[in-house]
Amino acid sequence: MPDFKDEHSHEIFRNKKEVIKEESILSKRLAFTGRIAASIAHEIRNPLGNVSMSVQQLKKAFTEDSPWAKHIEVIIRNTERINFLITELLNSARPPKLNIQPHDINGIFESTLDSIKTKLTSQQIEVHKQYCSGFPVIHVDKEQISRAFSNVMLNALESMPNGGSLTIATEIEGNFFVMRIQDTGEGIPEEDIIRIFDPFFSTKTSGVGLGLSICYGIVVSHGGIIGVESETNKGTIFTISLPAGDPRRRGGMVTGS
Repeated sequence: MPDFKDEHSHEIFRNKKEVIKEESILSKRLAFTGRIAASIAHEIRNPLGNVSMSVQQLKKAFTEDSPWAKHIEVIIRNTERINFLITELLNSARPPKLNIQPHDINGIFESTLDSIKTKLTSQQIEVHKQYCSGFPVIHVDKEQISRAFSNVMLNALESMPNGGSLTIATEIEGNFFVMRIQDTGEGIPEEDIIRIFDPFFSTKTSGVGLGLSICYGIVVSHGGIIGVESETNKGTIFTISLPAGDPRRRGGMVTGS
């Protein structure tokens, strides 16, 4: 398992052509998924809305002790679940519109860690921080980037149900802010590495398989790169590299001042 200090293991552009090729393939795949998702979302949501309104009317017609009440609740829960899945699929497949503002990247990590503090404590996860010095300001959409960090961290926690350590490292490498999130969990099988950013791919029985896909879309929409290294039973490292400059100057789906 490579260490954060191992410059050779973590050289971002050690094989630049290969990285660009993989990013291009995955971007095209997600773009295709986005077109499919947009077309089916409308077709599904219209009848789903009718089902939802109808079942709400049925619910009013039966008391809670009616033998039909539990069946109505099942329909309601499942229509809500379908609507959630449609929304998440669209979020993962289309680039989000960004509200780009300058933010302290270390501060974003701190607020993200605070949001999952309960899980960290309950699972007895030790957190180690290796932040770059000062207040590194980066132009990002804070809400979207926080969501990306949270998705990766929660993925890490799921791989450490019996405790472990989570290490967050930030540093400046050339024109990039580089952030690494390392866990000591179960790791990802080699044959699954290439598929972990695919929509609906999950190795968990209860997983939807959209968290990392959404994360990928957020990072790419910021002009960044996300990569992963893992070794079974030793842990995983997610590396997120974001341009130090303002992405609004390079164009893209951004708003804000």
